[in-house]
Amino acid sequence: MKESSKRRKPGEEEDDGQGSNTNKDRLSSLPDSLLCHILSFLPTKTSVCTMSLVSHRYLHLWKHLQDFDFYDVYYPDSDEEAENFKDFAIFVNAVLSMRSTRDIRKMRLSCGQSQLDSFAERSVDTWIRTAVGAHLEDLHLALFSSEGEGFKLPLPVLSCTNLLSISLCGEIFVELEQSWHVCLPSLKTLQLEIGNVDVNSVDILLSACPILETLELSFSTESLAKLRVPSSLKSFKFTIENDTEVCLEIDTPGLKYLSLTNITFGNATSIGNLHNVEEAYLDASSESESVDPLLTLLQALSGIKRLVFRCYAAKNFAAYYI
Repeated sequence: MKESSKRRKPGEEEDDGQGSNTNKDRLSSLPDSLLCHILSFLPTKTSVCTMSLVSHRYLHLWKHLQDFDFYDVYYPDSDEEAENFKDFAIFVNAVLSMRSTRDIRKMRLSCGQSQLDSFAERSVDTWIRTAVGAHLEDLHLALFSSEGEGFKLPLPVLSCTNLLSISLCGEIFVELEQSWHVCLPSLKTLQLEIGNVDVNSVDILLSACPILETLELSFSTESLAKLRVPSSLKSFKFTIENDTEVCLEIDTPGLKYLSLTNITFGNATSIGNLHNVEEAYLDASSESESVDPLLTLLQALSGIKRLVFRCYAAKNFAAYYI
């Protein structure tokens, strides 16, 4: 029986009988702007090193990217740790220096070094400062170290007027003494999971975020300073990693979700305007025998629909699920 179609030559596309090619590379026919948008969802190393093997067109397309995702596997105290970080630094430096556009819209950076040295500190500082600019909207930093205070956050980050989202995780040192260092008028999402921090610095940071909607805090602190929560919040999660007493000032009429974990309320705590909260998880306690701060918190949640409440007052303990 004869074959119904001729054998195709290598590289020849298959015709479906209607004048169209079913194996046509539709992806490469897309405009550069759309292809760059697709590449922005991939790790930068994949966009630079792998996609160029798919098509010659991708060879230099990554140079027009505005979104970067640099990720280095962090193996603490391994024999190859220093060399691995140097290789990672060479790659990041090459990409940032060879890009065609100077504007960075999104930067994700994840790396670490057990014994932090000056080379790693300078490298990370330079990469972050390179991302800082009028077009930066999203910054995610996950920086790890086993010794010392960790990586210091460059202050220019906190004056990017178009930043919409900031996420700081790991060993990142943030120290603020005056509020004029900070101006984040567009910030809507802030996540801090950065080990030991000074509450005063966090309070100064929050005071410069007038339209913040989502706030996640998780840290240890030795400070007893008051933490004022922005009134614009819609979601607030707060975890204290040690047993230090905290003085919260919450006045958030638009808040919908509240989560407080391992929180010990101080006498200066001020709570009000939580009537729109619909869901809450409360793992809280009071250092004194008085349960007044806890009662004030519960009374403020007048519109609650779902509540998980774990209460510690002196030696007493209670858990309630509503």
